[in-house]
Amino acid sequence: MATINHHREGGNNVVQFRGRGARAQLREAMDGRVPVRVMREKISAGWTHGYVIGMSTEFCLVAEVSDAMRFDGFLAIALSDVSHVEEDPGREFVERALKLNEETLPELSEIDLADWQTIAQSASSATPLISLNMLDDETGEVSYVGRLTGVEPDALLLQEVDPNANWYPDTGAYEFPAIGSIAFGTAYMLLLARIAGVPPIPLPPEALPAS
Repeated sequence: MATINHHREGGNNVVQFRGRGARAQLREAMDGRVPVRVMREKISAGWTHGYVIGMSTEFCLVAEVSDAMRFDGFLAIALSDVSHVEEDPGREFVERALKLNEETLPELSEIDLADWQTIAQSASSATPLISLNMLDDETGEVSYVGRLTGVEPDALLLQEVDPNANWYPDTGAYEFPAIGSIAFGTAYMLLLARIAGVPPIPLPPEALPAS
């Protein structure tokens, strides 16, 4: 069976925002509660679909919409990475489908969008797991999911959980310049947290077996 894409890539029904520049366009979309698609072409060839629900000087927060027309988590991205912003070509369908699914636009005013550190810390206060999506030359971004355990002057400390819901015994440091985006609150991550359960106390490096 062919895949049905309700977020059409082509077509001539794309509505451009009046604002000049990505920042103004994202602000216009947020104020108008308009479903958008956002591209970061230097990071990924794909679009991010959803609603802009928060902005700061350097970052924005997108409530993502899945192909099942449900809100499914949040993505914090740097405004400097945004190359294109467009009204979702399937806006009418998206709005009607979300209403049919009894989905309401989420609000997360508690997420501090000042920098990567405050984003990660405030997201971790709202949900058990976050995903640090690190820049990768080959794939665009590689995701590391886990529990934020602390910060260093130049990095976030994360205790990872693997795809089988097993906690790693130690933590890893993820440097701020290599962060492409931060995701949290998806159905997958919420279920992963439930299955993984309470994480163990991270072991210090000297307690780990030699590799």
